[in-house]
Amino acid sequence: MTAIIPHHRAAIQMAELDLERGESPDIRTHAENIIANQQHQIDQFTRWLDEWHGLTPEEAKEEAPREARREMAKMDRETEQMIEELRRVEEGEGFDKAFVVRMIPHHQGGIIEFLEPQSRAPHAELRVAAATGILNQEAEVVDFRTWLSAQEGED
Repeated sequence: MTAIIPHHRAAIQMAELDLERGESPDIRTHAENIIANQQHQIDQFTRWLDEWHGLTPEEAKEEAPREARREMAKMDRETEQMIEELRRVEEGEGFDKAFVVRMIPHHQGGIIEFLEPQSRAPHAELRVAAATGILNQEAEVVDFRTWLSAQEGED
């Protein structure tokens, strides 16, 4: 949960940028869904960290093993770079494509993050939330790839 929360926050930032700068109604709908679904999981995971461990997300991150903290820091840097790249893209049709091209690997990383809690979490509700996160992100990756293919067909 500690690694997924900042990952979701980054996806929300990217989706908010698409709502501001993109043009595609289909991608706009995905951006709105990303914001809603991932904010729901952030709230849920934050509550569970408190209920189950008495920790905030920040405290949980500080208590994580050194290797996990290093991995999270690396992921944070890569994600911030992705967001900065997206901020430099001008609004319009090209923005939607830039958003989708970055969101696909971002979601793939999220899917990988969800695999461990989905298979090993002691709390059934976390296993279910992880499975739901995997399914949602896999479906969006498929939709994004389909949308990209249609865009390339128009070029």
